[in-house]
Amino acid sequence: MCAEGRSDEGIRSAGRGPSAPARLRALTPDRVRTWFYSDATSAAVAWFAAVVVLVAVLGWFFVLSPYGAPASPVYAEF
Repeated sequence: MCAEGRSDEGIRSAGRGPSAPARLRALTPDRVRTWFYSDATSAAVAWFAAVVVLVAVLGWFFVLSPYGAPASPVYAEF
């Protein structure tokens, strides 16, 4: 232990380069992209889920929300 209460090991490893979580974060987008565009069954299920979510958002926008309705003329309220 050093004077500040931290272990000497943490101080020694500070200059060794990126930590394991940093390296994992750097590899994760590539791994996910490779899996998502692969021929795996789980990737097909993920594509299907993504399409369902996007269609649901469009359906909500144009059918259920007032945002998809055409604007009424300004003079209609007078």
